[in-house]
Amino acid sequence: MPGRVRVPGVQEEGAMYHHDIMRSVMRERAREMRAEARAVRAGRLARRAREYWADRAERTARPARPSR
Repeated sequence: MPGRVRVPGVQEEGAMYHHDIMRSVMRERAREMRAEARAVRAGRLARRAREYWADRAERTARPARPSR
């Protein structure tokens, strides 16, 4: 098949070609990178939410009543 390179030492029947192997590796790497990016975004969102609620709690906190 043109454009495909046989991996040395692999039998012809059911053989995986270099192109297929590299495609599989790149697909797996892209999946891992997307998962890492999702985790980073989730962490960033959680941090921003914590900051927002802490700031909101500070602004809406009632001042302490003076003791009599």
